[in-house]
Amino acid sequence: MTTPNHYLYELRDGVGIVTLNRPERLNAVSWELAADLVKLFTELRDDEDVRTILLTGAGKAFCAGGDADFVSGAGARPLPGLSDPSIPMKRSQRKTPGGPFAAFTKALIDVEKPVIAAIHCACVGAGLAYALACDRRFADSTAKLSAIFVKRGFSPDCGVPWFLPRIVPLPVALQMVETGKMFGAEEAKSVGLVDELVPEGKDFEAAFAYAKELATGPSVAIDLGRRFIHKALTSTLDEMLDYECVASTMTSSTRDAKEGVASILEKRKPEWKGF
Repeated sequence: MTTPNHYLYELRDGVGIVTLNRPERLNAVSWELAADLVKLFTELRDDEDVRTILLTGAGKAFCAGGDADFVSGAGARPLPGLSDPSIPMKRSQRKTPGGPFAAFTKALIDVEKPVIAAIHCACVGAGLAYALACDRRFADSTAKLSAIFVKRGFSPDCGVPWFLPRIVPLPVALQMVETGKMFGAEEAKSVGLVDELVPEGKDFEAAFAYAKELATGPSVAIDLGRRFIHKALTSTLDEMLDYECVASTMTSSTRDAKEGVASILEKRKPEWKGF
């Protein structure tokens, strides 16, 4: 797979490794990078060789949020409300000003495969949103996380208001969007922003080990389980019980389901194939 320079991609042991690659800008996301990431994750959804995905950043940051050139409204691509209104703007952007920035948050969920974040140093703004959209967050001791939008005079976006109160206690979510407080690694772990805290420089190693573990499991069951956890956030119990029956029918037709039952009867470890 050929990739643009602003992100890197590698497939290793069933894990698709996506690295934001703008280290000179602390991996701040430009419009073009966000659009390319949406395209990439659409491709990864249908790539049979990719069982799980790891998202990280090159250099000295995970992601410093939206690129300042775009956010300022002074860049080549106009931003509604900030750019000169005489600058031509596509109709699609007028209807959805967040464009691919917000679409990438949704792509992290819609990829239908576990996405694991490896976080070091800055993880703020849109970068925080993308980390929150991942299934699990591994951070090293240098990690600093913030819903920094208010510090720049903006309201939170890219899904931060949706994810925060589902991941951290409500008072913490309110504090984050109201003050833009920067959470160090230890405090981020204590409030639930980070799932696993590891020594400096070990975030990728730990995240990859977890991603690889999932990649060697019964992928259809894992992916459907992931789908239904997200579905449950906006569904009733009755709806979920119906969805679960559908999922059970889907998974029971897989080779891995048959292997799981056989391994119990034969008193051995199952050998998963992912289909």
